[in-house]
Amino acid sequence: MRLIGPFGLFLPDGARIDIPSKKSIALLALIATAANGERTRIWLQGILWGSRGPAQAQGSLRRELSNLGKLLDLHGAGHLLRRESSRLALALDWIDVDIQSLAEGVRGPKPVAPGEFLEGIDLPDSDEFESWLFDRRQWCREVQAYTLPEAKPSPTAEQVLGAPLPSTDDLLSSAPKRLPLKPSVAILPLRQRGFEFENSLVGIGIAEEIEMALAQLRTLFVASSRSTAVLCERLTPMEIAAQLGVRYLIDGAVRQHDGQLRIALVLIDGGDGHQVWSHVYHGTVDTVFDLQVQIAREMAPRIHSRIDGAELEISLAKSGLVGDTYQLYWKANALFRHWNREALSEAVLLLEQLLEIDPASAWAASMAAFCHASLFGVGWTDDKETSRRKAVAHYQNALRLGGTDPTVLGYAAGTLVLVRGDIDVADRLIGQALARLPAHQPTLFWGGWVDIARGNAARARERFELSLRVNPEAGVRANTITGIGVALLMEGDIAQAYSVLYEAYASIPNDPMTLAALTVAARFSDHTDLSRRTAQHLRDNGGLEQVLGIVQNPQHRELLFAGIEGALANP
Repeated sequence: MRLIGPFGLFLPDGARIDIPSKKSIALLALIATAANGERTRIWLQGILWGSRGPAQAQGSLRRELSNLGKLLDLHGAGHLLRRESSRLALALDWIDVDIQSLAEGVRGPKPVAPGEFLEGIDLPDSDEFESWLFDRRQWCREVQAYTLPEAKPSPTAEQVLGAPLPSTDDLLSSAPKRLPLKPSVAILPLRQRGFEFENSLVGIGIAEEIEMALAQLRTLFVASSRSTAVLCERLTPMEIAAQLGVRYLIDGAVRQHDGQLRIALVLIDGGDGHQVWSHVYHGTVDTVFDLQVQIAREMAPRIHSRIDGAELEISLAKSGLVGDTYQLYWKANALFRHWNREALSEAVLLLEQLLEIDPASAWAASMAAFCHASLFGVGWTDDKETSRRKAVAHYQNALRLGGTDPTVLGYAAGTLVLVRGDIDVADRLIGQALARLPAHQPTLFWGGWVDIARGNAARARERFELSLRVNPEAGVRANTITGIGVALLMEGDIAQAYSVLYEAYASIPNDPMTLAALTVAARFSDHTDLSRRTAQHLRDNGGLEQVLGIVQNPQHRELLFAGIEGALANP
């Protein structure tokens, strides 16, 4: 079915089914653009015959359906239109609708040429349809206008952090083991003790550096440190939070003794005053300016992760989310991280509800795309093709609404991986995000998985390791370790891969990719019992389909499949 340009409905051999009625064409377009391929009869009557009374509109729809059904039957395509008492549906599993392949990265049988949506189709007697058509044409123009810049080499660890990466063992052992939708934070000037006059602005300098580093992440609303400095003179921290309308405060102190510095940072919930997180830094007075930059660069991602974790906990504890887009987003965020069918399905419902309220939310659209793609990729849905269509539709909207936002680009790249989209476009999405924020930990994480899908094990491992160095406390730490293990497995380092994957398995024992990669590494490391157990767990939970869907390189797919099949066959 061609909706871009002149309408066309074609048989598999390319022969056109000529539909002379504009109302029938409009009817097919209205149903085909529904994510699940269904519309209610009442809704269609209102859109196409809204100016008529209910009885007349019902009769007009019935006559149009009768004529359309006879025409489809004549070409052996009558089964494509399903007529029920209250709704109409198209069998979209059997129809290639060009609008699904409109955005970059979504593969279709044929490229979609630029053009107007339903070119030449207008129904002057139906204001409701004309309004719908105007919105849809504008949407198509915006989606078609989105273009990615040419791919550029991604920055190296030295370029991002000014130093080479430590070894994988050091990375794993040194770290802890454990939009309107953005949380808000303010940084208080750090209190000072024992400073001479010439260093009296150190606390303010550290606060300003942290403010700039957090603002660059683009995942938080950050209040101006100048505003907080003024308010600190007359208000308590909780009063400052209320005055600025922020949820979190970063407070702390700097102490000097015999040329040594001790910098203590504390993250506070501005609502109830309890401490969410703390960290202590040590340095010397003669390196104070370099130390300010280092603290900001290392602490900003960790502060983001702590705030992220706090928001997830709060959102799960709250009820009554109807109409509250902020809480809808964060509860969906928390649910999809549980990574099971029920939680992911609930997350999808919350995001769809959010987008009903705020259709322009790029963050919500990108997360909805990824969640629907996950249901499709893992097979946690009774209607895989509907899940894929919804993932693609949200992907298109996310790029249209926020195609330069690193958070949106990361989810979009992950969506393409899971729906078996164009992996080269996914790589370019990651490249665009890293060009804007070279040290963005979530983008490095997504980029690592895109590289796993492409078969670029060396760059995948580098990106995963760099993401750990940027933020060793990220919520996806265990999944990042899995990524390192998968890359090592692809590179042939079985012993190191087994060690790394076993560490990830201790934290996320139900993750399909962790189970699959550990099965292979264990089998080739003579850990036969563990290999058999993890392979059975993977099979029983239906994770193999997801794993093989992500890993697109034929050689690596064969390695995983052979290892898992061998483990299952082992007595």
